[in-house]
Amino acid sequence: MVTTQSELLKHDIYLIDKIENFDRDNLRNLPCICFFKPSDLILSDLCSEISSPKYKSYQVYFNNIVSKSRLERLAESDDLEVITNVAEVFQDYYTVNRALFTSVNISNPLGGIDTWDPESLDTALDSIISLLLSLKIKPVIRFESNSKMASKLASSVNYEIDNNSSKLFDDATKKDVQPLLLIMDRKNDPVTPLLFPWTYQSMIHEVFGIKNNTVDLSQLPNVGKELKTVVLNESQDQFYRESMYLNFGELSESLKKFIDKYREKTKTNSSINSIKDMKYFLENYPEFKKTSLNVSKHMLLSSEIDKRINEWRMWEVSEFQQTMVSNSDTSHHQSELDQLEQLLFDHKDNGQGVPLAPLSNETKTKLLSLYALKYETYSGKQTTKLLRLLKKSHFPEEYCHFVQTLLKYAGASERLFDDDDSIFERVANSSSTLINGLTFGSHGDTSNVYMQHVPRLQSILMKVAKCKLNLNHYPYIGKPQPEITGSGSKVPPQEIIIYIVGGVTYEEARLVAELNKSNSGLRCVIGGTHILSTDGFVENLVDIGDSSR
Repeated sequence: MVTTQSELLKHDIYLIDKIENFDRDNLRNLPCICFFKPSDLILSDLCSEISSPKYKSYQVYFNNIVSKSRLERLAESDDLEVITNVAEVFQDYYTVNRALFTSVNISNPLGGIDTWDPESLDTALDSIISLLLSLKIKPVIRFESNSKMASKLASSVNYEIDNNSSKLFDDATKKDVQPLLLIMDRKNDPVTPLLFPWTYQSMIHEVFGIKNNTVDLSQLPNVGKELKTVVLNESQDQFYRESMYLNFGELSESLKKFIDKYREKTKTNSSINSIKDMKYFLENYPEFKKTSLNVSKHMLLSSEIDKRINEWRMWEVSEFQQTMVSNSDTSHHQSELDQLEQLLFDHKDNGQGVPLAPLSNETKTKLLSLYALKYETYSGKQTTKLLRLLKKSHFPEEYCHFVQTLLKYAGASERLFDDDDSIFERVANSSSTLINGLTFGSHGDTSNVYMQHVPRLQSILMKVAKCKLNLNHYPYIGKPQPEITGSGSKVPPQEIIIYIVGGVTYEEARLVAELNKSNSGLRCVIGGTHILSTDGFVENLVDIGDSSR
């Protein structure tokens, strides 16, 4: 997530190991650099290590605040005085993209409906504190008032800031208007993580899963050794950086240009007619090989995504999803119900009487869930009937329970509404949206039926830009600095951190990236407990549904 072994080699770092590996060789001629999360277990291992050192010296870096008692314990163990440096380097979170971070190793923060898993709460708190210190920010904190989880986390962050014994937040850069930390809850927009995404990074995560910026392709047939696990890092991969937010149609064009450019290089390198040509080729061979591997990587990813889209019938499924959720109008109920029944019960054919391949149970679950959310309060809804029919066709019990759990977790009575809020939101008709001097790039495309829906996050950021977040719905923790200038007018924060309890999506990260790109005076960062795919969102709620039964 942070760097590569090749990059470390440039800094004379040759060996990487874990402190819990007690079978390491004694290398007393070499200094050691340690990077740890401060915990009692790590401290015990470190104290044992320096009591019987395997290296010449130790520089110790912790990725979060270290208590005075832990430092004293470490000092008492250093009888041989092998520790030459101890410092805090605040990096107790994963930096995924330039404006996207997550907490470390949270797979499901839910201990129940609107209840924290205790360990996940501690991890989320640690990551936010570390992020704030690394950015030198002491923010005002607001949270979504209908969420006990958001309230608990906001209170915990505020307490840590106010009661930090090291006074680290006193060093935060002073601002005319304090930065904003807004803690949101996934339950207030359950639609976005149920929709099949259509931008490159999102699709890779949806189809394969991205873990620590790597993708496991070892299960694919006939994949070479170098492509069994591939790295996706926007700082090291120019094509990925330029294409990660492109939709599938745009991606095809971008990939074609990338391949054409590579072929031109290949032709140039094949013309070796002199010693000078040979020297040039050998000097540039590592870069040429790297480009070749990168072309193969993105060709493999995009071709496999294309294959899965067709196998899963996503062209058809996604168009129906997008049409259904891009408005809250219930007048189309019957036609949408008819289409849904055809998809759920495999009544569709190819137009020549040949039945289409049935949809997966997971896809059917997501379709029914979107219908259940949209028509939850509609008198003519057929959710119960559809569930009953699915059960008769041996539909997995856990997915039937998922729909019920989803409505308990994120149904209409559980979600937060402002007067003009709706999670069933269609992208605006213009290519960009200008609100109070704040520009949102073209997140969706009205001409693209697969990208009609826009996440609720956009309307929240618009309200932040106008200083119009409802105080009852988004209360402050502690004593906020008023968002006013010397003239008495309200001004929005120029630094915004969004943290979504229950998981963030790559589509929301894309929205924030486009916001930053379109507004040079604004810095917005988004994060969450973890990054969701549609399957991941379903699995999280299935887990708490199972535990509550």
